Amino acid sequence: MAAQVMRGRHRRGPLVAYLYRVDLAVPVRPMTSRKWGALALAMLARRTCPRCRITYSYCIPTSLGTCVPCAYPDPHGPEGSH
Repeated sequence: MAAQVMRGRHRRGPLVAYLYRVDLAVPVRPMTSRKWGALALAMLARRTCPRCRITYSYCIPTSLGTCVPCAYPDPHGPEGSH
């Protein structure tokens, strides 16, 4: 660490940002095929609803724990309101 910046006072104390020297940084190790596979499975799990088992194109909100249709089912059924 080369320096730190502290700003303001908040409920939990000051905000601190640590500054590092770029010229001393080492490159990140490349991803292996197993790491890519594990990441793909983790992302698939984040997009699959645990209740209805449908895989969506977005990540399931952690605040709901299920997909939006399972969290807020339509009270009128699939036909809609008449």
